[in-house]
Amino acid sequence: MADRPTTLAEYQAILRRRKWIIIALPVIAAVVAYVLSTMQSPLYKGTATVRVNTNPALDLLGLNQRSGDPTRFVALQANIARDRQLAERVAENSGIPGMTADEFLSESSAASQTDVDVLDLSATYANAAGAKRLADTYAFEFKDYNTKSQRAKINTTVAAIHRTLKQYRDTTSPAYEELSRSEGLLRALGASLASFTTVQKAEGASKVRPRPKRNAILGALLGLVVGIGLAFLAEALDKRVRSEKEIEEALGIPLLGRIPPPTRALRRENRLVMLVDPNNVHAQTFRRLRTSLEFVNFEQGARTILVTSALPREGKSTTVANLAVAMARAGRRIALADLDLRRPFIQSYFATGSDHGFTDVVINRTKLDRAIRPIALPGSTLLSAGQSQNGSSPDANGNSRGGVECVLHVLPAGSMPPAADEFLESERVSTVLDNLSDQFDVVLLDAPPLLAVGDVISLSTKVDAIVVVVRLGIHRRQLEELARQLHACRAPVLGFVLTGASHGDSYSYGYGYDQRVYEDVPSEAETSRERS
Repeated sequence: MADRPTTLAEYQAILRRRKWIIIALPVIAAVVAYVLSTMQSPLYKGTATVRVNTNPALDLLGLNQRSGDPTRFVALQANIARDRQLAERVAENSGIPGMTADEFLSESSAASQTDVDVLDLSATYANAAGAKRLADTYAFEFKDYNTKSQRAKINTTVAAIHRTLKQYRDTTSPAYEELSRSEGLLRALGASLASFTTVQKAEGASKVRPRPKRNAILGALLGLVVGIGLAFLAEALDKRVRSEKEIEEALGIPLLGRIPPPTRALRRENRLVMLVDPNNVHAQTFRRLRTSLEFVNFEQGARTILVTSALPREGKSTTVANLAVAMARAGRRIALADLDLRRPFIQSYFATGSDHGFTDVVINRTKLDRAIRPIALPGSTLLSAGQSQNGSSPDANGNSRGGVECVLHVLPAGSMPPAADEFLESERVSTVLDNLSDQFDVVLLDAPPLLAVGDVISLSTKVDAIVVVVRLGIHRRQLEELARQLHACRAPVLGFVLTGASHGDSYSYGYGYDQRVYEDVPSEAETSRERS
């Protein structure tokens, strides 16, 4: 009950997530209905109209069967129209070979119009001419059959009156005269009964089937209704988390930022939006993440921050790499170290290669200064060519933060150890991380997924803080396990980053400001550091 959508936005989100069900089913249903319709044999429908005009004399005699309720009269006329004897006469006189009474009854109908004295007599056949002939024959035979039926009732009444008149001795009495007038009236009425029923022939025959376009539309509408129902059923059976509020409540940590999925081109080429197009709307989300992280870390003062995720392929490496670039472009001395020793990925973003990395430094195969790769980033052009962001000048190799370039320092994973978990528990790992912390303002560590391996638990004793990346759509049981594992970590958890989220309105203001001016405003930390 708590997971049931309650707002229009939540219902719209469900429809967007299940859009392929809602789109596919109407299309499939429309195509199937169209194909099946084209396979049907043709059928035409002709309709003739019969108006049964009532006579006041019949009302007096009770032969109209109206008795105050018009619907009873209509029901009587409809029953007469479906009589088997009438069907036999229509089948015999229709001129259609092989037509039987049962076949005619199955292919015909009688329905009243709004006017209770009018009947629509319809018949269907394989061609238009046959359908029109059947409908016309049906109407004329009904008129004749109905007239003869009423005439038989009148004749019965006349015979009864005639027998009564024979019993009278005084032919001059008023009663005899009244019965005699009634007998004459009924005889005249019986002779003119046919004039009280009029027939309007069928003007033609309409095509009943196949009607592929109409059936395709109806199939599409039915498929849409079924598709929407299946979409909500699938949503009810889906145990994945679709709300950032639910993640926040389960983990008990604040949300630092929402990161939409990278474009297909970036994923295909393993490129970072902060390097390819730092002024892109997608890049703004990482600047927001940088600001949020610095805000929550203001009192904590963590210098080594481990970034992990619940499971693989949640955007952990992409997030930490873009975040490192964003922080470096803001003038901070940032080191990005790849500690995912089973599936290192940071090297692919910066083309640093895997040799002489973190593991090589730990085992004293190489020096830390040699293993760190300085990556020049596009910086602000508002600073003078010889002035760096911290007031220093570039060296001969151009790898400092001087001039118009920012620098991100990347430490790749290095050689793959045989047992990564045992390797990360060594004291030398703590020593290398301490050295990095002494040299840089912030050290971001790309760690393995928390639920996949136990490396993060070991590293949590060697870092200052943890940031967890959670993808929207994580299974609820995995989210519960993630919360339990984070609770077991020794380092404090600063918050979580939500990946896979769509662009919100707050990420697309589109003011068109100059991003370079925005980035060149020094932070309070930089100002205080320069003064000291």
